[in-house]
Amino acid sequence: MITAFTTVFFVFGLGFVIQRLRPLTDQTLKQLSGLVVEILLPSFLFFTTATAATPESLGVAPALVVAGIVVPLFGYLLATLAIKPSGVADAQRSVFRFSIMIANTAFLGIPICVALFGPIGAVYAVLYDFGTTLVAMTLGIWELKGGRLDDWRPLIFNPLIWGVLVGLLWAVTGWKFPVWLATPFERLGDTTLPLALLVAGAQISNVRTPGAAWRRQLTGLTITRLAAVPIIVAFVFAMMGRSDLFSSVVVIQAAMPVGLTVSIMARNYEADGEFAASAILWSTLAALISLPLVTILLN
Repeated sequence: MITAFTTVFFVFGLGFVIQRLRPLTDQTLKQLSGLVVEILLPSFLFFTTATAATPESLGVAPALVVAGIVVPLFGYLLATLAIKPSGVADAQRSVFRFSIMIANTAFLGIPICVALFGPIGAVYAVLYDFGTTLVAMTLGIWELKGGRLDDWRPLIFNPLIWGVLVGLLWAVTGWKFPVWLATPFERLGDTTLPLALLVAGAQISNVRTPGAAWRRQLTGLTITRLAAVPIIVAFVFAMMGRSDLFSSVVVIQAAMPVGLTVSIMARNYEADGEFAASAILWSTLAALISLPLVTILLN
């Protein structure tokens, strides 16, 4: 477990440091992010799903999607309850709730699940992420825009989801992956997750926000996002007597910091993008401590 987290956070931190010392342009980061999200990760997830999916994983796929919906909705409820104790101003309330709802279940969640649980962890993680994406593109946008929804295309054409769906279809058919094709996909997978972590670290390093002005609000947000949500989810599974791969992946995903897309979406929908950027930065830094602790709690 320690080795898994050390590897993930080392590569993530390397991206952070590189961006501070030899910064890439916003355009370069955007292109690298697009390469990871639109090509590399979908290819990795297709191959991983096609070769690692088992009857058990296929059977729990609907439950993982439902969990990816229910946990963010629960986070929304906790965020609403935390607004007053955290002293959240009216201008930041929508982003406060959105930040607690939407975690970094893709760029950080998938690599960590792979490091902890192996290739099948990626399948479980992305199915959970699909549920979270559903919430982000519906209730999330509704929250940021004050009750309006007008664009479902990012959800329908999400390449990560299609990578898993095609992989599941391949697994269901029972086709064997030819060796001559499997080897290139394996090599591609060896580079995909490190590059995803490097890009994520660089994106976090780019954040420049007056976070001190919102210290109380960000403290409440971070505690709710990184502690309250995963601990309560873990408690529910404990009461159900579940300690399997399904419950472990859901708790780990529930413990992720604020998603990297939160700031972009906040700006796109005329919410407080600076507060969202601060939430991403500080929750991610705090997650360096909280995520290993959550994993110890699981064990």
